[in-house]
Amino acid sequence: MPVLKYHCHNCGNEFAKIFFDPEQAPKKCPVCDAPNPKELGLAFNQDSTSLARAMCGSCDLCGADTDSCGTCGV
Repeated sequence: MPVLKYHCHNCGNEFAKIFFDPEQAPKKCPVCDAPNPKELGLAFNQDSTSLARAMCGSCDLCGADTDSCGTCGV
């Protein structure tokens, strides 16, 4: 069950997608609908801190790095 990161060549949007089957890989950008976003690899390292941050959804908004974001406690 990979969580892969993608980049849109048209609008520059970066997004992550979780899927169970390669057929579920994104075919277009969720922002501008441009086809064939480029796969950048794993969206996060497979350690507990990265997993907690990915599940949180707030860290990307607040830009937390080493300090706790206050939501997920990472």
